[in-house]
Amino acid sequence: MTKPAIENTDQHDTKSESVIPDVTTLRQRVLSLPTLITIIIGATLLGFALWRIFDFDWDEVWSNIKGVNVSKYLLALALYYVSFWFRGLRWKSLAKTANIGGNQGGNVPGTTTLAGIILMGWFANSVAFFRLGDAYRGWSLAKETNSAFPSCLGTVVAERVQDMVAVLILVLIGAIWITIEGDSKVPGWVVIAAFLLVGILTIGIIMLRVTGEGLARRLPNKFETSYMNFRHGTLNSFSGRGIPPQLMLGIIGWILEISRFYFVADAMGIEISFGIVMFAALANAMLTTIPTPGGFGFVEGGLTGLLILFGRTDTEAISLVAVDRTISWLSVVLFGGILFVVWHAVKVKKASTELPASNN
Repeated sequence: MTKPAIENTDQHDTKSESVIPDVTTLRQRVLSLPTLITIIIGATLLGFALWRIFDFDWDEVWSNIKGVNVSKYLLALALYYVSFWFRGLRWKSLAKTANIGGNQGGNVPGTTTLAGIILMGWFANSVAFFRLGDAYRGWSLAKETNSAFPSCLGTVVAERVQDMVAVLILVLIGAIWITIEGDSKVPGWVVIAAFLLVGILTIGIIMLRVTGEGLARRLPNKFETSYMNFRHGTLNSFSGRGIPPQLMLGIIGWILEISRFYFVADAMGIEISFGIVMFAALANAMLTTIPTPGGFGFVEGGLTGLLILFGRTDTEAISLVAVDRTISWLSVVLFGGILFVVWHAVKVKKASTELPASNN
C-alpha cells in the first residue's frame, strides 16, 4: 500500500531529536579517534610538503612573521569578523524565506545572534572532523526557534549552495583579472573545482525537488518526517525575489575575506595583485571543505603551492599562509571557542533559573 503524501510542515520528529548534535556530542567528536587520525594525516601531508617539496629558510620565515605591521594585521582581522555579520544577515533571510519557526519567520533570531552561531559552527569545524559545525548550526537554530532540526539544517545546506555560487562568480572574476594583467597563468584546477562543486550541489537540489516526495514514501516511517522537513527547509530557502540580495550578501562576505588576505600580505610587505589575492583566498575557502579540522594540512600545503605557482618565493608563500592562518583558523578556535563556552554557560544558567519558576 502506498503511503500518503506528507505535508511539508516544520514539525518535530522526536525520534530524530535523539541524534541532534549537542555540546556533549561535539566534545566527544573533538576528543575522538577519527579526529586524531585526520589531524595526523593533515600534519603528515604538511610535514612532507615542508620537508620534500618546498625550499625555504626558517630564519627568513620567522623574520617575515616578526616584521608584520600590527595595524594592518588588525585591520585584516577586523574585516574577517565583519564578514560574519553579513553571513548572519543572509542566513536570517534564508531562514525567514523557509518560514523557520512559523509566524512567517518572525521567530528567527537577529543578525548578530545568527552571526555568533555561524562563528561557533566554524569553531566546531575547526576542531572536529567531517564538518560537524554545519550540523551544530542547524541544531542551534532549531533550539532558538523551537523548530525541527532537519528543517533548520536545510537552511544551512541552502546557504552552502549560495556560497559556492558566489565563490564561482568571484573565481571567474579573479581568473579574468589575472589574465588581463598577464603576469601569471590561471591554475585551471581551481576554476574546474569551483564549477564541479556548484554543479554537484545544483544537481542535488534538482533531485531533491524532483524525486523528494516519491523517495519519502519509500523511507521507513521514523525517517520520513525528518526527510520531508529537511527537504522543506532546503527548497523553501530559495525564493526568486530573495536570491539576488542573498547572493549579494554572500559576495560581500567573500570580498571581506579576500580583503583579509590582501591586508595580511600588505602587513608583511609582500606585493601581490588583487586578482591573485582573490584566487588564492577563494582556493583557501574550497580547501577548507576537506573534512580535516579546519582543513588542516591541505589548506596550508595547497595554498602555499598555489602562491608559488603565482610567482611568490617558497619563503614568502609559507610566511604569508602561516600568518593568514592565525586569523582564518587559530583566531576562530580562540574567539569561537570562548563564545561557545560562554553561550552554553548562559543557556544552562537560564534553563536552571526557569525550571524552578515553571514548577511553582
